[in-house]
Amino acid sequence: MGASSHVARWGSSLAVRIPKPVAEQWGVQEGSRIEMIPRGDRLVMRRKSYDLKEMVARITPETRHSEVDTGPAVGEEVW
Repeated sequence: MGASSHVARWGSSLAVRIPKPVAEQWGVQEGSRIEMIPRGDRLVMRRKSYDLKEMVARITPETRHSEVDTGPAVGEEVW
């Protein structure tokens, strides 16, 4: 299914509206993460997917942080 839209200003950026039928078919809604990949005179948009193994593989000693003390338990937490 194809559709037309237009480019509008959103603050200092530009935005493209996704028509409701396309969003429903595509399975996206407000807050959905997408990727935009420029390919020549085309722009490919796709739902952003995450690969846990890839994300964990990118963890380095520099990107790790120590534990953060959030205070005593306040409910039924078991530590």
